[in-house]
Amino acid sequence: MEPFSAIVGGGAAGFFGAALAHVLATLAVRFGSESWLRGPYGPQFFNIALYTGIFYAAIGAAAGRRPKTAAIGFSGAFVGILFPMFVLTRYGGWGMPREAPAVTPQWQNMVLGLYALVIWGTIAGIGATASRTTWWRGIIAAVVGSAAAYGALTVLHFAQWAQGPWSAASMLPSPVNLLDGILSGTGLCLALSIDERILRRKS
Repeated sequence: MEPFSAIVGGGAAGFFGAALAHVLATLAVRFGSESWLRGPYGPQFFNIALYTGIFYAAIGAAAGRRPKTAAIGFSGAFVGILFPMFVLTRYGGWGMPREAPAVTPQWQNMVLGLYALVIWGTIAGIGATASRTTWWRGIIAAVVGSAAAYGALTVLHFAQWAQGPWSAASMLPSPVNLLDGILSGTGLCLALSIDERILRRKS
């Protein structure tokens, strides 16, 4: 994949992946998905698992250009969040019953840690599968590209270019989510493309 194709294809996939993920997750909320599969403890999790799975399925499809990488993007994120949370919300050790008004620090740290592990694991899986060089180079490229995208989004956020109120119940995705999709798709796909070109020049 040439760099220009990676930028266009990755950015478009991230954009439409974020849009589709938002629409489907919002529809799921309207059908009561906040309580789906959730145990008596901890926060709801189905919607974030669905959103993240669709988001990375789109990016995986653009990176690998085949169903396998799309499946890894979806299953890694969706199942990776869904299954552990299904188990953990049935354990009361963190002391947050469903009717609690706020998430306890223990639950917040656990959820953030799980989310980070699943996201970067999914990115690594996409990189290893989509790489045209070696699996380990693909992992490094995907992680570096995604980290650069996250850094760019953070800079734009602090510069107030990616801020603004947005209704969480709106069927229209927020500009921040769409920008995240564009940057994430572009960063991952472009890094894989650059890695492929570097190997070509060496051989």
